[in-house]
Amino acid sequence: MAKPSPSAASAAAPGAPAGSPPGPASARRLAVVGTAGHIDHGKTALVRRLTGVDTDRLPEEKKRGISIDLGFAPLVTPAGVRVGLVDVPGHERFVKNMLAGVGGVDLVLLVIAADEGVMPQTREHLAIVKLLGVERGVIVLTKSDLVESEWLAEVTRDVRALVANTCFAEAPIVPFSAVTGAGTPELLSAMDAQLSALSPHRVEDAMRLPIDRVFTVEGFGTVVTGTLWRGHVRTGDVLELLPHGLEARVRRVQVHSATVDEALAGQRTALALHGVERDQVARGDWLVAPGSLRASRVLDVRFELLPDYPREWKPDTRVRFHIGASELIGRLLLLGDAARAPLPPGGSALAQVRLERPAVAARGDRFVVRSYSPSRTVGGGSVIEPVAERRRRSEVEGLDALEVHETGSLEARLLEKLGTLAKPASTEQLALEVGEPVGAVGPSLESLLRRGSVVSPVAGRWLDDARWHEARDVLTQAVREYTEKHPSRYGVMKGELKSGLKASLDGAMFDLAFAALVTDGELEQTGERVRPGGMPWEPPAATLALLEKLEAMLEAEGFLVPDNDAWQKALGAGAPEAAGLGHFLGRLVRVNSEFTYTERQMDRLRGLVSGWFDSGHASLTVADFRGFTGASRKFAVPLLEHSDRVGWTVRVGDERRRG
Repeated sequence: MAKPSPSAASAAAPGAPAGSPPGPASARRLAVVGTAGHIDHGKTALVRRLTGVDTDRLPEEKKRGISIDLGFAPLVTPAGVRVGLVDVPGHERFVKNMLAGVGGVDLVLLVIAADEGVMPQTREHLAIVKLLGVERGVIVLTKSDLVESEWLAEVTRDVRALVANTCFAEAPIVPFSAVTGAGTPELLSAMDAQLSALSPHRVEDAMRLPIDRVFTVEGFGTVVTGTLWRGHVRTGDVLELLPHGLEARVRRVQVHSATVDEALAGQRTALALHGVERDQVARGDWLVAPGSLRASRVLDVRFELLPDYPREWKPDTRVRFHIGASELIGRLLLLGDAARAPLPPGGSALAQVRLERPAVAARGDRFVVRSYSPSRTVGGGSVIEPVAERRRRSEVEGLDALEVHETGSLEARLLEKLGTLAKPASTEQLALEVGEPVGAVGPSLESLLRRGSVVSPVAGRWLDDARWHEARDVLTQAVREYTEKHPSRYGVMKGELKSGLKASLDGAMFDLAFAALVTDGELEQTGERVRPGGMPWEPPAATLALLEKLEAMLEAEGFLVPDNDAWQKALGAGAPEAAGLGHFLGRLVRVNSEFTYTERQMDRLRGLVSGWFDSGHASLTVADFRGFTGASRKFAVPLLEHSDRVGWTVRVGDERRRG
């Protein structure tokens, strides 16, 4: 990346030590200031007078004498605020480029030429600034050296009328001349006064940078620039390039051509990236902290139609959607009642944006909407759900929740979001879902926990209290119903229970609720069987009698037992319950899928095998086994295999040794 140019180094001229590099990581008083206004009203000349930097860098800009793309310059104000100045084009054909740079600015210099007054792009740029939520500005009457004082007073009155019903109604108006420098001290003083009222940038938040320029530098590869909206970035940081989902490592960080260890929110930043090629990045992409944001083609928003829009807005319209530095084509669909009739000028409605390419947004991000053709600014608004599900335009269901997420308190929004989740969510996930810092979400969740509105079944994970109790009730009811249906069984197998509830309970939720119920004594687990806690169990007398009958049948012929099909048929409908009871009590042993033996038979068999080896035999063959058990080969082989499994014997070739 290039060393600071002489012009960039001199950019600190007003009120800054000579030669001091702009934007060091130690300077926390940071701001981004953007220009706005009609073409040829002197925006670029104003920036050049303040900073010494000519922001028209393209040959075509030099040739035509107009700004086509964004320009950037550093400035240190008399009060010591380190400012990144963004110069935007004023021509109506380049409003798209203007929008790519004006997002994320703290202060706007609304530039109006004193000799021409308010012009069409003055109005459109002012509308854009309002739609983007920029609340502070200074109105600069450039070319004031060309007009008489009476004319200047008349233009000032026109400007006051223009901004009367906006947040700039009380903004200072400063006459200025880029030629003579008149008004420079007053302009810098007005900027400092406005900047002093700004809240500090959120450098602790997850990093976000909308990319407004991409190029390559020999020796460094891909370089991107943008205004750092949130957080901070250092050399070596690993970032995520969205919407592509690529990983990029920061090779170097610069602020206005000066290499720094760290760039902070509120600084114009250039990053040299490792891991992405030039053709993989474009204006409108984002660099973010990994996992902090998600791309989506569908967003729920609050849409505001400009008051001076000449007609009603149709509920389903193709638009150009501007957010960050991106322009995306899509459709804007009004929701609920607004979907049934056109929206009047100045109206506001809940809406859904469906885009042809994914957008990267966070809750509360401001956006601008321009008509598809001809292209003009029609409105804008704020993002409510940056990753939304498609909605039917006329359906009202779910709009109440959307309004809560738009205007509700953080705790109300967390409760609403938790109510939609099927399993516990981490603090980090919830912070992402509601678009707030983890540091704010954590204390709110703790407050909800103390009030009993949420539960934390495992440290750091949260669940709506009603959903938690619902999960516990579903589990206990299923166990109770099973035990009532099968009184001869101690309880239901845990695996069978989990499988049976998978349609209504997420697996992770089942595990957490089950563990809590066992801990609380509401369920009892013995082995793999589960039954209601505190409920005495006594096998039904009829099933016990049938089990005893089965044991007698199995023991009648020594080890030559009837196969499973035979005794089940003989015992009738109660056979499965009797067998299940026998296995649970340990009175029956299933040798394989064909034969079952009693516990007494197995004890006798173990004694016979042990006696064989005690009598001095080193090995045991199938023939030997048949000899002392009286079993045919049909029974001997499965019994020996069972003997191997339980460790009485160990098979070596065709023989067995003592286990």
